[in-house]
Amino acid sequence: MTTTEQYSGGYSPLIIDQFKQRTFAKQGAFLQPYLTAGLTVLDCGCGPGSMTLDIAELVSPGAVFGIDYSSIQIEQALLLQQQRAITNASFTTGSAYQLPFADEQFDVVFSHAVLYHLQQPEQVLAEFRRVLKSGGLVALRDACHTGDMMMPWHTDLAAAWDTINKVFCHQGGNIYFGFQHKQLLLEQGFEDITVSCSYDTFASDAEKDSIRSYWQQFLNVDHRPLILAQQWLTASELDQQCAALDHWCANPASFFARARCEAIARK
Repeated sequence: MTTTEQYSGGYSPLIIDQFKQRTFAKQGAFLQPYLTAGLTVLDCGCGPGSMTLDIAELVSPGAVFGIDYSSIQIEQALLLQQQRAITNASFTTGSAYQLPFADEQFDVVFSHAVLYHLQQPEQVLAEFRRVLKSGGLVALRDACHTGDMMMPWHTDLAAAWDTINKVFCHQGGNIYFGFQHKQLLLEQGFEDITVSCSYDTFASDAEKDSIRSYWQQFLNVDHRPLILAQQWLTASELDQQCAALDHWCANPASFFARARCEAIARK
C-alpha cells in the first residue's frame, strides 16, 4: 500500500478471527484444480494465513510464501503455522506495490480480497507479473457489490452500504472493483484469461451474526470518527444504520450473499 492508503477492514480481533475461518477449498476453489505438488506459490495479502497453509499442503513439497502489509496478521499466521505444523510455508510483512521477491520466482500468485482495497491495482498486477515465471498463473478474487444480495432489503440497509462505500472510496478502495479484473489483466499483458463469479453466503444464525458484527465494527467502531468528521452522517443517523443491521440479522428470513469476481490468467 502507498502511504495515502489504509486497509478499510481494520485489524480488530473480530475481523482477524473471521479471516481465520477462510479456507482455500472454499475461497480458492476456482484455483484449486491448477495446483499440483512441487509448485512455488505466493499468497499476496495472506492475512492470518489459513488459506496460505492450505495451499502449502496442496503443493507440498513446493514452497509457499505469504506476505501481508500488517504485522498483526503475519504474527497470527506464524502462530497458526506452528499449530498446524506445516514446514513448507513462510510469512513476511511487505507491500504489494514492492514485493520483496526476485523476478520470475513463482509458478502461481494468488491474491484474495486485496486489489479492491487499493488505489493503484494495476501497479500491483505489474508486480505480480514481474515475480511470475514465464507461463505462470495469477489468480485473483475480489468483491463486486453490484452482485451482492442482502435480503430482505430495506432503505436503511441501502443507506448503510452507501456509507460503507464512502469509507472505502476515502481509503482508496472500490467495493465494485471485481468486474475490472479482465480489463486490467489484458492491459498488463496477461493471456489465457478465465473469469468466473461465486458467492460467500451468510445464511445460518451464526453466519448472519458474524457478518452483522463485521459491518457494525466497520461502521460504528473502526470508522465512526471518520464518518462523523466527514459529516457523511450525524451520530443518530449512523446509529440508525447500525440498528438496521441488527433488525436484518434478527429476521429469520434474512441472508447475505457477497459477490466475488474471480480471474485466472497466464504470463
